[in-house]
Formats: sequence, C-alpha cells, structure tokens
Amino acid sequence: MEKKMKRSTRKGISKTIAAIIIVIVIIIAVGGIYAYLTTSKHPTTSTTSTPSSSISTSSSSTTTTSMSLNTSNPQVLMNLVGLSSPPSTPVTITVWDSYSTSENQAFNQTLAQFEQEFPWIHVQVTYGVGVGTSQFETAAKAGQAPIVYRDTSDSGGALFAAGLVLNLSQYLPPSISSLYAPTAIKDWTLNGSIYGLPDDVNYIVMFYNKKFVPYPPNTTAQLIQIAENVNTTYHVWGIAYGASQEYGYRFAAWFAGFGGQIFTTKNGQIIPALNTTAMSNALEFWYNLTYNLKINYLAPSTGAGGAEGQLFIANKTAIIFDGPWDLNAYLQALGPNLGAAPLPIVSQTGLRAAPFVGSTGFLISSPQASGASPMQIKAAIIFVLYVTNYESDLRLWNVAHDIPANLQAYN
Repeated sequence: MEKKMKRSTRKGISKTIAAIIIVIVIIIAVGGIYAYLTTSKHPTTSTTSTPSSSISTSSSSTTTTSMSLNTSNPQVLMNLVGLSSPPSTPVTITVWDSYSTSENQAFNQTLAQFEQEFPWIHVQVTYGVGVGTSQFETAAKAGQAPIVYRDTSDSGGALFAAGLVLNLSQYLPPSISSLYAPTAIKDWTLNGSIYGLPDDVNYIVMFYNKKFVPYPPNTTAQLIQIAENVNTTYHVWGIAYGASQEYGYRFAAWFAGFGGQIFTTKNGQIIPALNTTAMSNALEFWYNLTYNLKINYLAPSTGAGGAEGQLFIANKTAIIFDGPWDLNAYLQALGPNLGAAPLPIVSQTGLRAAPFVGSTGFLISSPQASGASPMQIKAAIIFVLYVTNYESDLRLWNVAHDIPANLQAYN
C-alpha cells in the first residue's frame, strides 16, 4: 500500500512538473510570435550607425572570436575594457537594483560569484528601486546617480536621449550585440548606438486557470463565449482587466489588434496616430465586456500583487493578461492548473492582439551624472557584461523564470 502511495505521489509530481514546463515553453514560444508580428507589421526604420573607425576606445581593435566574446571569463572581460591585470587600488561601484524578491535570489548568487572572481571590485547595491521612475533622473541631474542602474529599455532610451547614461558602443566592439537575442538588443539600440545591456525579455501573455478554462480562446469571440460560460457556471469573473497608470502599456496590444498604430508618418514627419477608429473600437470592446456583458472585472491594479493577480491566485477570475515577470507567483499558486497562451485574434479584424515586446537591462551613468572615475566606468562595464552573461541569465531563468535576453541562455 505504501509503495502504491509513493508511486502515486511521484506520478502527481511528474504531472505537475510537466504542466509547468509546458507553460514555460509556451510563454517562450509566444515571445517568438510577438517578435515576428512586430517585425512583419512594423518594418525597421533606417538608423545612422556609428562607424567603428570613429570609436576611440581600447576595445575597438578587439578581434571577434568566440574567446573574445566569452563574458563568463574574467580575463576576457578585463581585456574588453583595456585591462591586462587588476588595478592596485580596489574600486567601488554603486548599483540600483529593480529586481523582484525571486529575481534577487538569483542576482545575489551572481553578485557573490562576481565579487569572488573580481575581488578588486566592490559592488554597493541599493535594492527595491522602481523602474521607469524619475528618481534616477533627479539624482543624475544633481550628479548623484548610481554608476549602474537597472531599468526598462524604453525608460533607458529616454535617459540616453537626455545624455544621462553612456553610449556603450563607444566602449565595446560591435560584435557584443551577438551575445543577445536580436529583439532584446534592438530594444537597447537608438540610432545605431547601444545604451544598455538586456537581462530579460518582457511581453504580455494570456494566463488562464484550467479549473475554469480547459482550452484557451484563440479569438475574441471565443474569449467572450468562454468568459460568459465561466460567469454562469462557476459564478466567478471570466476576466479581470482594468485601468491604472500601467494600462497604456497593456492596452497597446488591443489597439494593434484592432488595426491601430501608435505612430504614423505624415509629410515626412512621425506623428501620433491614437485618435482613430481603431482606438474607438478597442475601447468600445472592453467597455462592452465590462459594463454590458458584465464578464470583466475592472481591476484597479495589475500584476501578481495587484487586484488582477490576487483574484487570479484566489480562483476568483479565470483569465488575466500579465507578463512573465509574475509567472513564478502564478505557478506557485495554481501549479498544473495554470495555462498560458498568446493574446487572442480580434474577430472583427482578423489581427492578433500584439503587445509591446520590451526588456529590462543595465545602464551605466555618464561621469557627469554619477561622478564616476574612468576606472569605475571600466569596472561598471565588466559588471554589466557579467550579470547579463549566459550563466547569470540562466540562473534568473531557473530561479525566477525570467525569459533570458542572453542568446545562449534563451536557446
């Protein structure tokens, strides 16, 4: 009897692990779908690249070999910044960390390994800093910014345009971009210049509870039908999707699904294109689900810690739309009942709702913003290359289920 129970337990655990692996694989595949939709619907605009001959750094003559790009090798990292041996005086760099609790478990392991391999670099970390905030900009303009800062690619682009962070293309060889997934490194490139190095890839997916929804909807017509059935049968919300300061980012997917584009070109100039029929139709769609059909809960906050996530974790809503950054919380709460799928095709247009594909990563402040010395800049470059290398990104994946931006780890 005891042996049967053990076998039954092992089978249960195996089924749970298999279900979790399937969810994770689906989320990675969804990223590929979104990347394809982005590139196929929005052709890359031409940019002006910085000629390699104009880069006056010690790394410009680095030979592109597999050895020179092994950013897990301490000597290779030092060579990339023009150091043949450690300096005689220890160097301290300051880092603002925006990781979640589970991400910090992985980061702290990487940090301990980094300081062991680079004992001459001391890393002073400030934890719990939010992304996309004005805190960094305020500190930078006062000359008191951290030397290294983790933020999103879009917020980082604004900081780069303002001259507050370094153009890493002036310090690293062009081949460094080959270390990262093309979609991710493109997010950190502006006018041919790389202004940060990515550590993960982010986008919105549809999470569903298999207790209520055995198979995910592929179209918005199916989404409505399933949500109505969940409401009637189980007396819980079919969907939880609301409005808060973050919904501009999340709503963009539906705007695209209804045929909209955020920007358009008119008389050779790029201008906003939000006041359109597509926008009206997208807004009307969610208004109908919320106030007429009453199958959507207008959640005031997002994420695993917000109203949407808490309803989902408590089995009080069947479907939410969230990113891989909250995957760990949902896996722990729902286990094998957790499902994931791409956002549905909008039935009225035949277009799939396509969210932004972005990433987070590390930037290095300009010396004017942080007061960093040339040696601190070198140490900071070594640090950001190390924390975005294969081992570091794979650790983030294993511990926090972040989708890796490092190409080797992603593959």
